[in-house]
Amino acid sequence: MTEAAGMTGGTGPITSARLVQLEVPDLDGGLRAKLVSVPKALSASGSAMCTIMFGLTQADDVYESLVSSAENGYPDLVMRPDMATLRQLPWCEGTVAVLCDLHGADGALFPVAPRTVLRAVAARCAALGFEARFAAEWELCVVRQPDGQDAPSPLGRTMNAYSSLRLGEMRPLAHAFFERMAAVGIPIESVHTELGHGMVEFAIAHAPVLEAADHAARAKAYLKELCGELGLVATFMPKWRTGAPTSGCHFHQSLWRDGGNAFASPDGGLSPLARHYLAGQLATMADFTAVFNPSVNAFRRLQPGTWTPATASWGVDNRTAAIRAITGSAKGTRFEHRRAGADVNPYLAIAAMLAGGLHGIAGKLEAPEPAAGDAFADGRFPRLPATLADAVAALRGSAVAPGLLGGAFVGHYLLSREVELRLWREWEAGQVTEWEQRRYFETS
Repeated sequence: MTEAAGMTGGTGPITSARLVQLEVPDLDGGLRAKLVSVPKALSASGSAMCTIMFGLTQADDVYESLVSSAENGYPDLVMRPDMATLRQLPWCEGTVAVLCDLHGADGALFPVAPRTVLRAVAARCAALGFEARFAAEWELCVVRQPDGQDAPSPLGRTMNAYSSLRLGEMRPLAHAFFERMAAVGIPIESVHTELGHGMVEFAIAHAPVLEAADHAARAKAYLKELCGELGLVATFMPKWRTGAPTSGCHFHQSLWRDGGNAFASPDGGLSPLARHYLAGQLATMADFTAVFNPSVNAFRRLQPGTWTPATASWGVDNRTAAIRAITGSAKGTRFEHRRAGADVNPYLAIAAMLAGGLHGIAGKLEAPEPAAGDAFADGRFPRLPATLADAVAALRGSAVAPGLLGGAFVGHYLLSREVELRLWREWEAGQVTEWEQRRYFETS
């Protein structure tokens, strides 16, 4: 609990509320929620959440799986509040919010739930004597709410990156966002404009691994809610329209032991442990691409020459690489993982990154020398999957993913991505595109 959120760590804030918002992360990075009474929230039996939550796409198309189907009757899971995440929502009178873990009928944590996956990887890290710390940087586009048949238009008249003029256009929204996040104990470090009309980035302070994922998920959800109140839409689509810049989510990360940064070397560079961790992330990046880039649209962002990495590469302070090593400071030495799109699930992305790093430490893997210039042009680094179909195939063929993230989760996640791919292909098969009309209408 944080002083900013006015929390004490007990049930006092709940008992003084009228409603409790129970929040659960879904597979696609959103928060599913229920409003319940205080007695229900505090009930020893917990609250129910139907397993259909894990049989819904991002657009709520229904699919069946081993965990949710007509055959098993779509049973309930049990939502149990994590009281460390209890927060008052000042913009919702009389309401507190709390993130929940999901449990099966046997009382065990539900293995497909993103929070469960991350908890398991974090526990392995802690067993090695390390505390993992992560921080997310979200990129997004803010657009005006479409009115009737009008197309959405980006907020603001100018498109410059790091623009003081554009900050004036964004200031009311940014000020309200800073205040709202401070009220729920999510420390936003910065907001600045990115290149492109309506494009924005905000950075969250680093925190222990599960807390960092909670902050990332809530900041995204609460910003979308705030924008809705102001007649705006915050879209985290990696490429929201033709010709527009793209949006990613960068994750800064480091391991700590006994109060010290285990990635820092006395000479100001990377420690041997950091290089093993880095090598593990590079070795598993192709396997986990379907986690970092979970949609058809995500791959429209990944174009060479646009600071969006297409290879399993790294460099020192090199933004053309998938992993940017930041060195020189004992406290600030870290890796910035730049592959994920802004539609990523922060729990799953952090779990995959941390699991990959621990895999490198366990195997004492060695990374190649860093890219000195354009990492895409450096032939030493392997290309990453360039489509969702390729990413699904890489995850399905992975020898290490089930052991790193859990076989039950990997199997279900593969199914969910295959459903997304099937729905795209079915839609695409029924279209006649503008390109086809221009090319063939007169000449055929």
